[in-house]
Amino acid sequence: MADFTGGTLSSDGGMLLLRQIDAGLGVTEALAGCFSDRRDRRFVDHSTQQLLAQRIYGLALGYEDLNDHEALRRDPLLATACEKVDPLGRDRFNPQDRGVALAGASTLNRLELSNNKTTRCHKLPHDPAKVEGCLLRMGVRCLPKHAKEIVLDLDSMGHLVHGLQEGRHFSGYYGDYCYLPLYIVVGDVVLWAQLRTSDHGGDEGWCPRLRKSWQRSVSACRACASSCAVTADLAGMRS
Repeated sequence: MADFTGGTLSSDGGMLLLRQIDAGLGVTEALAGCFSDRRDRRFVDHSTQQLLAQRIYGLALGYEDLNDHEALRRDPLLATACEKVDPLGRDRFNPQDRGVALAGASTLNRLELSNNKTTRCHKLPHDPAKVEGCLLRMGVRCLPKHAKEIVLDLDSMGHLVHGLQEGRHFSGYYGDYCYLPLYIVVGDVVLWAQLRTSDHGGDEGWCPRLRKSWQRSVSACRACASSCAVTADLAGMRS
């Protein structure tokens, strides 16, 4: 009888490259420090950093939906990238989870919703201000250290939604229901990406922490007309 299951194979070899990049930049390690882990350590199979790594690596590989992880959690290469010493999950604490090394979609969902829920299952809240500052510091760290001129490019871009997503709003400019995220870019470095609803102008809710975290002068700001108020505010950072 032939066995065509393929065994413990993976089609995403880029996971190991992502792990090396993450190890160099310290993204998941820094983000894990923005979370509070209130779980009983005796019954924990996945650390906060491992949960973040699983979710972020999945996003980078094109697996946007949480339900994708019902299959990905069985991928030994992803488990290895997430620093699982047992990538086949044979030594899991709960016998019914053995053979599956990574977290399921429900566990990742609780990670994302712990700030909005107060049940006994939601025990991984994060500090939004710390996450914001952490991501901004990482973006600033990627900029040239000896640059004499820094130009911020600001852009609001309509992202169409295809369903009844929370916060959707009809935009007359884009002619459909969409979100209106704000992007701040310096050269080829994405310094900031902020998800926003489209029921306001392009200058609404821009990241105020940018002013606090910026440690050098901004030479110029460029933006579309809808972000002119943001540009004027950023101009105040110039020394």
